[in-house]
Order: sequence, then structure tokens, then C-alpha cells
Amino acid sequence: MAFIKDGKKIIGVNALHNITRQRFTIAHELAHFMLHEERLASKVHVDKGVLRRDTLASQGTDDVEIEANNFAAELLMPKAVLIEALGGKNFDLEDEEAIAMVAKKFKVSSVALQYRLQQL
Repeated sequence: MAFIKDGKKIIGVNALHNITRQRFTIAHELAHFMLHEERLASKVHVDKGVLRRDTLASQGTDDVEIEANNFAAELLMPKAVLIEALGGKNFDLEDEEAIAMVAKKFKVSSVALQYRLQQL
């Protein structure tokens, strides 16, 4: 979640989630501060599921959440750095071992990396 209290920007993250999930969540919520601050001025923004395949996320119709996911993905996996890490070769999106190795380099989940690669 993200909110503003007494002029201070606050991000809340579930400490029970894997550290890679926490990092993406923080980047995602940071995007809301950078891109959607007017929405946070009046209410607490609670994300029900970042990069989950449920309701609006599965439909890909919530532009605000899509924008926040794209921001987070670019922040954690910058395009130029990611392309360099892939070695400039055709990367098999279905090679789970290769996905896991690259995801580990960027300290993100395999799901986050696959999302990023699909956006490129």
C-alpha cells in the first residue's frame, strides 16, 4: 500500500513476502508516488496483487496499475542493462532455468522478469 500522512509518503510492504516480491512492490508503490500522487492525497492506495493474474490484472485494463508495473520493471531491470545481461542473443521465454538465472542477477522474481521481457 501507499499513502501520504502529514505530508510524508509511506509505503507498506508485507514482510512475509519473498524479498524479490517486496522489492517489486516497493518499486510499484514508488511509481504511484511519482506518477499518481494526486490519487494518494485523498486516500490510501492498496494494491490487491502486483503482477498477479487476477481480476483487473488478468484483463490488463487498469492503466494506472499497468503503468506502475512498467515503472517498477524498468527501475529494477533497466532495458539496456537487461539486454546486456541477456547477451544480445534470442532469449527463450520458456527456458525456466535461464529465466531463473537472469532473475537472480536482478534480484527479481521469475514472474517479474517474464513480465519485463514481454514488455520489451
